[in-house]
Amino acid sequence: MAKLYTCLLFLTMVSFNVQASEKALDVLKEHGFKKVELESAIRQFPELEELEIAAETQKFVDDSFALKLYPEAENSVYTIIRHQKEILIEKSDVQFEMETKVISGDIKNTLYETVERETRSADLARQMAEGFKDDFSTTKGLRANASYELEVAQYFDEGRFVKYGEILKASLVIGRATTKKILKLDSENYTWSLQPEDSTLVEKPFYAPIRSSRVSSLFQLNRRHPVTRRHQPHNGVDFVAKSGTPIYPALDGEVTTIARTRSKGKFITILHDNGYETTYIHLKKFQKGLRVGMRVGLEDQIGEVGRTGYSTGAHLHFGVIKDGYYVNPVYLLKDYGYDEKDLYEGAALEEQVIIEGEEPEESEEAALDLQ
Repeated sequence: MAKLYTCLLFLTMVSFNVQASEKALDVLKEHGFKKVELESAIRQFPELEELEIAAETQKFVDDSFALKLYPEAENSVYTIIRHQKEILIEKSDVQFEMETKVISGDIKNTLYETVERETRSADLARQMAEGFKDDFSTTKGLRANASYELEVAQYFDEGRFVKYGEILKASLVIGRATTKKILKLDSENYTWSLQPEDSTLVEKPFYAPIRSSRVSSLFQLNRRHPVTRRHQPHNGVDFVAKSGTPIYPALDGEVTTIARTRSKGKFITILHDNGYETTYIHLKKFQKGLRVGMRVGLEDQIGEVGRTGYSTGAHLHFGVIKDGYYVNPVYLLKDYGYDEKDLYEGAALEEQVIIEGEEPEESEEAALDLQ
C-alpha cells in the first residue's frame, strides 16, 4: 500500500495532456485496463461508462500506475491507482483555481475546426460554433482575413491547468464586419450561452431611418451578394422602400461623408455623440444643401431611397459602425420610427406611472397657492 501513496504523490508533480471530450473508458483502455477491470470500475462508479473527460494526468512509478480523470461538466476528479492486481478508485470534489485567458487567431477552414485545432478542446469549438451559428453558418470555410478572439475561464488543480470552462466573451471579424458575444443567461430556458453583446443595451439608441415596414436582408457575416455572386459580409440591414422615399438620420449627429463609389453608389455617413457612426447607402440623391460638417437632427431629411451602386432594386442599406467595424444594427434599432416616437414613448411613460401606482405628490408651496 505504501507504493500506492508514493504513486499518488508523484501524480501531483507531473504534467498532463488535455483531451478533447474523450470517454473515460477509452482512456482506461489506452492505459491497459482489461475488460474485467473496466467492469469492476463501472460497478463502483456506473457514470464512468458514459463519462466524458476534459483532461487527464497520469504517472507510472515502477510497476504502479496512477491516473486522474477530470470530468468536463463537474468540479470533481476520479483518482485511479493500480498496483499489481490491486485497483483503488476514489471520487472527490475539487476546489479549482480559476483564471481567464484570451485566445485569438486567424480562421482557416471553418470556425469549429480552427478553435478545436488551436485549443485542442472540442467543447470550446462547440461553444463558438453554437454561439455564432446565426452570424455565420457556412461549412465551406472562411476567407483568409477572418479572425476570432475568445476569453475563456481556465481551471487549475494544485497549480496545474486542468480544463477550460465557459467562454465569457467572443468576437468574430470578417473584413470590416464584426460581431461580439458575451456569456448571458437565457431567460426563456435558464441556460447560459453566448448572446450578442449589443442586445444587452438597456436602451436602443437609433430610430429607423425611413418609414418602411419590411426589411429584406439582415446583417450577415457571410452572404452571397446578389450582384457580384461572391460570399462576403452584408454589413447592415436593407429597408425595402419605393425610389424617392425620404431618408432621415437615425439619431442626431454630424455629417462626415457625402460621396459615391461604384459599389455603394451615393452614400452618407453620420457621426453621433454616442461614438457610433451610421451609413446610408444606394441613395437616389442627396438632400439639397447637405454638406460635410453639418449638424443634422432626426427631423432633417438627408436624401432619398434609390438603387445606385451594386443593387438589384430600390432600397436603403443602413449600417452602423463602432470602433471602425460594422456591427449588427438590429440590436441597436428601436422597434418604431421617429414618426411614432410620441405614441410609443408616451405610452411607456404612462405605463410606468400606472405600475408605480401613485400620483406625483404636490409640494407644500403648490398646495398653498391653490388655497
